[in-house]
Amino acid sequence: MYFPAAFQVLFLALLAAFGWGMNLRLLSRAGVKVRPVLQLAQLPTTHADIDWVDDGLYGNVFRLAAVLSGIASIGWILCAMTRDPAIQTAITLLTYIVIIFVLVVPRRILCYTVRRQFLGLLARIVKPSMTDPVCLADVVMADILTSCARMFADLFLVGCQFGKFIWPKRFGADLSASQGGLSALVQFVRDRHEQDACTSSGMTGMLLVCVPYGFRLRQCINEYLKAAPGSSDARRHMANAIKYASSFPVIALSATQRQVTVDGIMETKYSDWALHAAFGLWVAAVGFNSLYSFYWDVAFDWNLGHSSSGWKISDLIAPVDDKPPVDMSDTFVESPADALQDDTLSESTLPSTRRDFPWMLRPCLRFASHKLYYIAMALDFLLRVAWTMKLSSYIQIDTMAYGAFWLNALEIYRRWQWSFLRIEKETAL
Repeated sequence: MYFPAAFQVLFLALLAAFGWGMNLRLLSRAGVKVRPVLQLAQLPTTHADIDWVDDGLYGNVFRLAAVLSGIASIGWILCAMTRDPAIQTAITLLTYIVIIFVLVVPRRILCYTVRRQFLGLLARIVKPSMTDPVCLADVVMADILTSCARMFADLFLVGCQFGKFIWPKRFGADLSASQGGLSALVQFVRDRHEQDACTSSGMTGMLLVCVPYGFRLRQCINEYLKAAPGSSDARRHMANAIKYASSFPVIALSATQRQVTVDGIMETKYSDWALHAAFGLWVAAVGFNSLYSFYWDVAFDWNLGHSSSGWKISDLIAPVDDKPPVDMSDTFVESPADALQDDTLSESTLPSTRRDFPWMLRPCLRFASHKLYYIAMALDFLLRVAWTMKLSSYIQIDTMAYGAFWLNALEIYRRWQWSFLRIEKETAL
């Protein structure tokens, strides 16, 4: 089956887009006013969009994702119909160009506001500012990018293949000076060089995987600098920054092991010792990062883990201050609390507060089914552990049939459920 990395990246990104639309749809049906919760008023809109309801928001996300899926599917089918690698690369390149054009075209057509807000979010995330306010939409989008981090390295290889197609001479070996009886050897080396080009992202890929975590780390430091010194918020933002910083050793050690075991670097008498040392450090780093990230999802992002005595597991790191400090950060016109101040909401759509709440949940839950929260916690733990398979050099997931694709799809699902409960938590405070 023809399913190259270039189209895997496209369909994974579109899967994330459909998942986001489904999040908006389900939350809207549950009575959540998604726009004020995400603080989308901070993003560019048109005058015609001010009065739009959330139905228009998720509807346009679905519509845009469907159009882009159609373009990607047509390109994929056309590539599968031919056996010529050059034609396949040309069709793939054209598919990417059309999709990028649809996303950035400035005309007020095809979900203009959704496209503009999406590009605005990306610009806010990339902007290296320590003074701009960080809204919930920025946080959610940056976290979604961390789940797609591996696709950044895959996109680098895709771009390398496009460059090899457009400028073939720059990617070929410079062997024109060779003469005489060495011509056969020269041709062999040239063919081998061209064959190996764009097959491994190397150090560049490792740096690209780190980029989304760097964006989220900057946001945490930004919020830490705005919080009152010594306050619970300051401790929480610093602890969150440590969580994202702990991803860098995992990525670096994974790349080091892969270079040693797969690419054959360090083929010396010390290579076995170095490999065992790197693996031991990797186990420690990935164990800390996975368990800490799971704890953070439950304790802070979802605000679960409460006890009937009033203590909660988030108090282990950032206990709530007796007297809340003065907020030193910029304020928004619309806050997440505004999502519950709508007279049109019925009592059945409001979160229920109870003292005899289930174990490890919280007093205020928007959804009546307690199993939803327990299942989400269990899956979050399992999928975070499964994610390490993608990074381990001892488990060559890339050699399995579309193994990397399915692991990335599982990570996108984990982020989908994380986003769902992350927004739900804001409306249940």
